[in-house]
Amino acid sequence: MTPEKHSQSIPVTTDTKRSFGLDQPLFRAAIGVALLILVVLCIWPVQAMSLSHEGGPFESISAAALVLAGGIALFRYRGISRLYIGLVCLLLAERELAADIYAVDSLPYGILNGLDTLLDMNAVRVILAVLVLGGLLWHGVPNGWRAFKQRVPFLMVFFLAGMCAVVAQGLEEVSGTLKDDLSDQMIMRLFVLEETLEMFFSIGILASVLIGWPKATTEENLNDQQSDQS
Repeated sequence: MTPEKHSQSIPVTTDTKRSFGLDQPLFRAAIGVALLILVVLCIWPVQAMSLSHEGGPFESISAAALVLAGGIALFRYRGISRLYIGLVCLLLAERELAADIYAVDSLPYGILNGLDTLLDMNAVRVILAVLVLGGLLWHGVPNGWRAFKQRVPFLMVFFLAGMCAVVAQGLEEVSGTLKDDLSDQMIMRLFVLEETLEMFFSIGILASVLIGWPKATTEENLNDQQSDQS
């Protein structure tokens, strides 16, 4: 390795490399609160249904968190290779927002219905696929691997958010497959847990975008230079 390349290496602290940020009190507190919410909702699923219905508070929080994450990502991570970060967040937000819950002649319905129509166009799908997959392969995978080696905290938040989405999808499959064998209360409980985990996923994505990696623009530029030189 030449002295020039060596001077461009990003320093890694011992604490960051060891813990993925798991030793931070705020991180532990957030996990504890999330688990407490899940336990409470399991005990009182009927009362929680008022928060989990279609277009309810949980779904609104999920959509708002994803829209905010997408807007921040577009502003913070600029460049064609990083565009996929904001695009994915905004596409997930659009999926959370259902046009059917609004009146047909209302502005929200018109906007969401227009977005649905736009995203149904093959040309738009191809462009989005190229931007997302291209950015993921060019920027996401190498930077994600480097973040893993440096035990960067945002990666653990992103991983936990992804696990929430996976578990939520699993609960939906279980509820759909076994609905004839489950009691109404159990189906309600699974639905509430599914919506809550989806909300946790959205909040986790927002948190990972806010934490970010690397935090400094200079570090991001050095990262890209290292990728080009390797």
